[in-house]
Amino acid sequence: MCIPYGVMSSKDNGYVETKPKKHIKKVSQREFEKGDPDFVDEGIEAYTPKKKGSFFDNLFS
Repeated sequence: MCIPYGVMSSKDNGYVETKPKKHIKKVSQREFEKGDPDFVDEGIEAYTPKKKGSFFDNLFS
């Protein structure tokens, strides 16, 4: 025997889920244009070219 989808959900239990609002702080126009003066970028490393060696140098070192 099949039960239709609308039969079980005819009663409302009154539960309403409230999600917290996501808020992002607005920054000043100067900081938006120039960037944060206290920001330290740790992801960028100085460029160092790799030493090219022969196959055997790479194999034995």
